[in-house]
Order: sequence, then C-alpha cells, then structure tokens
Amino acid sequence: MNILFRAVLVAAAGLVLRHVTAGDLRLESGSVAFLKQERRVNLEYDYSGLKAGRTAKDCLPEQQFIAREVARENEKRAGGGESWRQEWIGQRTVRFQPRFQEILNKQFAEGNVPLEFGAFREAKYTLILKTTMLTGSQNSRGPVPCLTADAVFVETDNRTKTVALVKLVNVPGRDPWSGFDMREAYAKAGKDLGILIRGKIK
Repeated sequence: MNILFRAVLVAAAGLVLRHVTAGDLRLESGSVAFLKQERRVNLEYDYSGLKAGRTAKDCLPEQQFIAREVARENEKRAGGGESWRQEWIGQRTVRFQPRFQEILNKQFAEGNVPLEFGAFREAKYTLILKTTMLTGSQNSRGPVPCLTADAVFVETDNRTKTVALVKLVNVPGRDPWSGFDMREAYAKAGKDLGILIRGKIK
C-alpha cells in the first residue's frame, strides 16, 4: 500500500478530513500553443518546497513531515523509521514519475498527436512537474490521497523563461482495481494535463 496513503488511513480514524472534489486544473499563465511545432519535450521533476501531511491542515514542510513520520515508525519498530524514509523518497522514481509520464504520453498516442515527453535534454522546451503538496482528503468512499503540483514549461537552455504554467490542484488518486493510491494521482495529473494540451494544439 502507498506509504502516504497508509498515513492518511491512520489519520482518518480520528480526524474529520476536508471534502475533495475531482481536482482542479487550469492554465495559469502563458500558452501551450508553442507545442504545435514540437515533437519532443524534455520532462523533469522538482520536489523542492514540497509540503506533505495526512490532511491539508496537517501539512508540514517535507523535512519536518519526514522527521515526524520517522519518529512514529521508530516507536512502532526499531529501524522502521529508516525503512519508511527510503520508501518515501524511492517511490518518486519507481512509482510516481513513470506513471505520470506513461499516462501523459498516452493522451497523444491515442489522439494521433506527434508529441512525446521524456528524458530529451536536447529538446527546445522542458516541462518541469513541480510537486508542491501531497496530502489526504475525503470523498464519499473514504480518505483519498491528493496531489497538488505546478506544470512549468520553460526553455531548456534558459530555465528562467517560463513559457506556460499549468496549476494542478488537489488531484485525487484512485485505481479501480487496487483502490486509492498516490501513484494514480500522478496518473490522473498526466491524463488531465495531456487532455488540456491536446485540446490547445489540435
């Protein structure tokens, strides 16, 4: 089970969590029209400034959140905190990032749009998915892991120039086969972002 969602489940037993909607995605600034001319976009991830918590009210800067959860795990089992820490960091490259990229690219494969996101450092533009918050919320079926992130498009050779910014707020994660999962929040973020881009560059 996803490590953050385990924390969410524990919190749900004693806390009233806020209601979650289907998530909000909006083009905050700029335009993605430039992607009409591109075939490949470099894809990177940024977790600096990340906040995490069992609920939105419970959110802490990541290092404080990790310290708290490590202490809790060590109380349960000697050495458990370090295992928790390694899983917390490791799931980004093993679970979250591959799922986001897979589902993002799927939107263009299905729509016959010749655009692909990946480790293309020679590409003119880079998409930086900056995760700002990982937390839990509540819907009619129970606690749900949620993702908030900025999708920042920059010139690869001039990272100070933001071409477009898309806000993804409170994106819920749910897999119809395995239940609620933060990995599926990244999948939904990829899907929603892909649909938005595809609609703008047809």
